[in-house]
Amino acid sequence: MRTQRLIMVVTAVLIALLMLVACSPSPPEEAASISGVITTVTPGYGTLGSVLVEGTEGSTSVYDKASVNITASTTLLRKTGDSYEGVAYSDLKVGMVVDVWFTGPVAESYPVQATADALVVVE
Repeated sequence: MRTQRLIMVVTAVLIALLMLVACSPSPPEEAASISGVITTVTPGYGTLGSVLVEGTEGSTSVYDKASVNITASTTLLRKTGDSYEGVAYSDLKVGMVVDVWFTGPVAESYPVQATADALVVVE
């Protein structure tokens, strides 16, 4: 009886650890829609806000400048070594280097306007 209970506890702990590892935040696998520097942070109306991202020289991003809406469903992360941690919209500051993945339609104005699926602060 005691051995059976110990096995159940160890199994539950292992399952919980596997779930934590599987659910750890990470950005999408594909290349970012834009990589660059945040040059403007604007509070929003109906969204958390928006950021203007300007591509860095030598970037292979599709776009060189983008106005990006940040919504409640946007995944916001900071790269910390080999892993990622969540950040809040209020943590985003001018001068941060970010990778952004778009979701939904992209307005082909200049700069393009899109909604972020994920934003990762890399510096």
